[in-house]
Amino acid sequence: MKLLCTDLDRTLVPNGEQPESSLARPVLWHLLRSHDMSLAYVSGRDVGRVQQAIVDYDLQVPDIIVADVGTSIYVTSDGGWVLHDAWHELIGRDWNGFDSDGIGRSLSHFSQLRAQEPDRQTRYKRSYYLPLDMDVQPLSEALESHLQSLGVRASLVFSDDPEKNVKLLDVLPVHATKRDAIVHVQQMQGVDNESCLFSGDSGNDVTALASHLRSVTVRNADQPTRDAVRKLAADNGTQDSSYQAEGGLALADGQSLNGNYAAGIVEGLVHFRPEWRDELMSSDWLAEALAQHLAQGVSESRQA
Repeated sequence: MKLLCTDLDRTLVPNGEQPESSLARPVLWHLLRSHDMSLAYVSGRDVGRVQQAIVDYDLQVPDIIVADVGTSIYVTSDGGWVLHDAWHELIGRDWNGFDSDGIGRSLSHFSQLRAQEPDRQTRYKRSYYLPLDMDVQPLSEALESHLQSLGVRASLVFSDDPEKNVKLLDVLPVHATKRDAIVHVQQMQGVDNESCLFSGDSGNDVTALASHLRSVTVRNADQPTRDAVRKLAADNGTQDSSYQAEGGLALADGQSLNGNYAAGIVEGLVHFRPEWRDELMSSDWLAEALAQHLAQGVSESRQA
């Protein structure tokens, strides 16, 4: 395994209702170090809010950021993050000359759509709020028909935001899903499917979680998402590459991980690399993971 691509909110970031295993992130970071794995964050957040999450939750700085539900890819340059223009050029072809503002104007007569805040809109992502209990199928069909009439090839990605008690809709270029962005990152890194893992928890992760990518659905994902992943994986014939964390992964000294958030990511890694379980069962390896995590925290606090 050479590349971990992970969603942030309620996947790596423990901002859901379920508890996080205290050892989960120290173990995850040490696995990445031990196996020289690259790290990409794949998030619905914009790049600024991804950077804020890194600070707020003491996350490892990634090698690549896939932001805005897959519509933007950022790479490091001179200590900062710069847009990977080749990705924008590729996905822009799907929208037939439209950008986010143009898509917004073309959909203005759909009264059910409530536009998200301006800072949630990007060049190739138009985002809306919908009622949490809304049946989205009729709306989805009407939107698809309208966009096709404009020559726009779009993906409609629905997900839930339990914190805001709303449903989210992202209108994206058809080739700008998280799955497609991950495949592009794989190509950038020269990594094949067997050497890459994607982890996620929500509706906008389902396509990638049920694809030919090796993936793990973390245990704290809601049941509709877990069911949707299982169904789509069965339809795609990709059950072998789509794992769902259950918790109870054993560590050294009688400890274990509960499968939520980073614990689920670790569980997914060792599911596809079962030989790594030997490291997790080593008291010395676990002690080193904790020492490295503590040392990193001390170093960052001094810099602050």
